[in-house]
Amino acid sequence: MQELDISFGKNRSDTNWKPEYLTWDDFVERLQKVRRTGESMAEYDRMSNAEKGKIKDGKAFVGGLVKGGRRKKENVESRWLLTLDADSSDEDFLFNVELAFGSSAYAVYSTHSSRPDSRKYRVVAPVDHAMSPDEHAAVSRRMAAEIGLDYFDRTTFDVHRLMYLPSCSRDAEPEFYYADGSPLKVDEVLSGYADWRDPMEWPRHPDDIKHLEALRNKLGDPTEKPGVIGSFCQVYSITEGLEKFLADVYEPTLHEDRYTFTSGSSVGGMRIYDDWWAYSEHQSDPANDGHCHNIFDLVRIHKFGDLDDDIKPNTPGIKRPSHQAMLDFAANDPIVKKERLLQDFGELEDEETDLDWMDQLDVHSKTGKPLSTAKNAELILRNGAFDGVLAYDAFGNSEVVRKALPWRDRERPQREYEPWLGADDKRLQHYFGKVYDFKSAATIQNAFTEVVHTNTFHPIKEYLEAQRWDGVKRVDRLFVTYLGAPDNHYTHSVTRKMLLAAVKRLYEPGCKFDNMMVLVGPQGAGKSSLLAKIGRKWFSDSLRTFENKEAGEHLQGAWIFEIGELSAMKKAEVEEIKAFLSKTDDRYRVAYDRQVSEFPRKCVFFGTTNNHNFLQDPTGNRRFWPINCNPSLKEESHWDHLTEELVGLIWAEVLHLYRGGERLELDKSAADEAERIQGLHLEEDPREGLIMKYLETSLPEDWESRTTWQRREYLDDPNGEIARTRVCAAEVWAEALGLDPAKFTAWEARAIYDILRKLPDWQERDKGRINFRLYGKQTAFEKRGQ
Repeated sequence: MQELDISFGKNRSDTNWKPEYLTWDDFVERLQKVRRTGESMAEYDRMSNAEKGKIKDGKAFVGGLVKGGRRKKENVESRWLLTLDADSSDEDFLFNVELAFGSSAYAVYSTHSSRPDSRKYRVVAPVDHAMSPDEHAAVSRRMAAEIGLDYFDRTTFDVHRLMYLPSCSRDAEPEFYYADGSPLKVDEVLSGYADWRDPMEWPRHPDDIKHLEALRNKLGDPTEKPGVIGSFCQVYSITEGLEKFLADVYEPTLHEDRYTFTSGSSVGGMRIYDDWWAYSEHQSDPANDGHCHNIFDLVRIHKFGDLDDDIKPNTPGIKRPSHQAMLDFAANDPIVKKERLLQDFGELEDEETDLDWMDQLDVHSKTGKPLSTAKNAELILRNGAFDGVLAYDAFGNSEVVRKALPWRDRERPQREYEPWLGADDKRLQHYFGKVYDFKSAATIQNAFTEVVHTNTFHPIKEYLEAQRWDGVKRVDRLFVTYLGAPDNHYTHSVTRKMLLAAVKRLYEPGCKFDNMMVLVGPQGAGKSSLLAKIGRKWFSDSLRTFENKEAGEHLQGAWIFEIGELSAMKKAEVEEIKAFLSKTDDRYRVAYDRQVSEFPRKCVFFGTTNNHNFLQDPTGNRRFWPINCNPSLKEESHWDHLTEELVGLIWAEVLHLYRGGERLELDKSAADEAERIQGLHLEEDPREGLIMKYLETSLPEDWESRTTWQRREYLDDPNGEIARTRVCAAEVWAEALGLDPAKFTAWEARAIYDILRKLPDWQERDKGRINFRLYGKQTAFEKRGQ
């Protein structure tokens, strides 16, 4: 007996439909096994459609071979069963089925929704050979017409239509009818057509015509759709698009409004309406989905439809991968792109006044339009609407504009220049495409880069070199005059070196300088505002992080940086600042660049604090140059007397010092004073005095043999004559401070180490740890000179 190829799925959402080879008798036996569900008929009838769908959703079949496991129209290779879904019936229905099939075999079973007063059936019949999708459509429609098309659902002829295996409510009486016979003869049914390959000859369900008319009435004009879709439909009609993009998918017929799907077996099954819409009835055509399609969607389905294989059911069309891919494809079509530019920008007026430069443009020999060449792009960007507009800020490492652009005015016209914005890149391309018909974005961008960089300027150097020093020295006493700093050699030296470093880093970016002057004084003393005044528009107090990329990017925009409230920082943060100051350049990858770039430092850093004892670590403080500020001692108010002219004279003097070759290092006197002053600004530990007293106490001869308690008692009334020569932190903790040795931690040890390291007469032993009788092996400190 002939075996039938039937694909089964676990439910309607199954993505892996598996074929089975069954005889008709074996399959009929399965159809007689009914799955009963737990609800009653009355309960089922009261449910929503979604709830009903869940109840009846179960094992199902497609009467043919589904390739690849996914139940899609284009994946159904052949059909071995006719499956007709009768949504309505009358007393003549079963008789009509019997008449239509004659001596051929068939089976009829009731659906889950069938009721005594409203019977619904599924008709299943085997055929004598595998049918192609188009053969299936022609045969199933002919047989449905013989029975009565009005009985059946309009979509029952879809080649990928599933049928559920029989199920019913718990109190329902399922029906099953079976007629033995031979398989239906496919060729005999097809011979009833003049040309079965012509879908226009197939019997039409009444709802087909209504459905198509409804689609056409609501579709409207596709050329009026917004954005790229509308532009694509304006540029390409259905027939033009088929010829350009889908010539291998559809071929024309003798009828102007009909095309044939080349991979199918039927002919002329796609009808064209008004050259705007296409409706396909080819069963294996992916575009045969019950919808009319404009040329955008028709191209999308065939070029990119496979991208939607893994999407979730009911995914909106605009969120499907194929839609986005088609948008990209359409937007990059040259003709569509030109149409988009016309829509978006319209006609631009000629903004050039002096047109002599245009004589240098190379033009097309036939059209007279400028050629899209590098030479022409560079000429355009140096003249006319771009004359004197584009430049490169060598300090900020940024592209800038100095005049209005053809598409926008300056946002900050009071400034000499302002940044070139990211949006300006695209608008530049739009301008070139509209006015000069340039197509190559790379040509425009390369010319832009060339013009911008040949117009390089350095705003701070320009400012400095425009100043003229009058020979009066003001730099050394800057903070003496306006902040009341001590009027001494140290203050003069560190002030001069800080400002000199600021200038030197402009002319020698990345030069070594890892110091930071710290202005120490009460709130309201004017520390920050004075720095802002001398830093002008290149001052910044917004550096909030010292992490590589973010900090590095921020440094490109300012020259004088203030790092405020050092006293509020944790020790780890201060260490981070020290490491940050030691850098001479910053390395990171700029956004959208492919490689890491190196940016030599062009700035200096000032600290400000209200806390006198802002240094927390006794080591590594050489980078900080504290300056005490006493507002009551200042000679002038920088708000009233430090004018723009005076600021210019100060910087002119610093530039004079730089050109004279002055070095950045402090002389010995200033360096020694810096070290002394740094010590004065160390954070105080109240235990320091106790420890110093302990170390200065003379010891008795039997000190080493005494217990901890005996040593503590001795310290209350010392009378020894032997000077102490060594000590360890544990000894200090237990004896000098009188604390429990069991509670001595590494953290406490570090604090005591810091105190011992500050003492000028004591030094850490560099030959490893030694044994202390009461405390074991410990890091030792020894008195200098012993």
